[in-house]
Amino acid sequence: MRTVAVLAFFLAAAGTRSAAAQTVRPAATAEQAYAARKKSVAVAVTLEALSPIAGLGAFYAHDTDRGLTLSITSALAAGAGVGSAFWLIHLSHQQESGWNRTVQDFEQGTALSILATAAVVYVVARISGLALAPEATDDYNDQLRRGLGLPPPEPVVPFHALAPGPMLSVAF
Repeated sequence: MRTVAVLAFFLAAAGTRSAAAQTVRPAATAEQAYAARKKSVAVAVTLEALSPIAGLGAFYAHDTDRGLTLSITSALAAGAGVGSAFWLIHLSHQQESGWNRTVQDFEQGTALSILATAAVVYVVARISGLALAPEATDDYNDQLRRGLGLPPPEPVVPFHALAPGPMLSVAF
């Protein structure tokens, strides 16, 4: 008898829970889904600016190909710069002469060249990441909007430039 009562109690509770869950949860509209899943341009640019490796803003906007390219480029440039700086620090206290001096000058020149090249590549990667973050975020938001079936945020109106005043023509 107890078993039947416990089973009836659980069946009644399960039926009440599923009915309550169906009535409490309204279906989300497409605009609410877009507002919940869209990415912020400000967050993408902030992540890109604060991260020591370029490409984090693109990763935030789900643009993994360009983000991975930038992150690998900036990481390699940073590693090469740090390695050549350590090599220069290591060579700073050595005073060689003869053939060893020639080798040391070659090593020092190579380290300086790598350091300068790495600095330029790193700065270019960082600037590219800062320029890519808003573009990747806008692309993601546009794809999300199209995927949900929403219209564009503003109508696309073709621009036609008209010159004011009379048209002047010169005849030879």
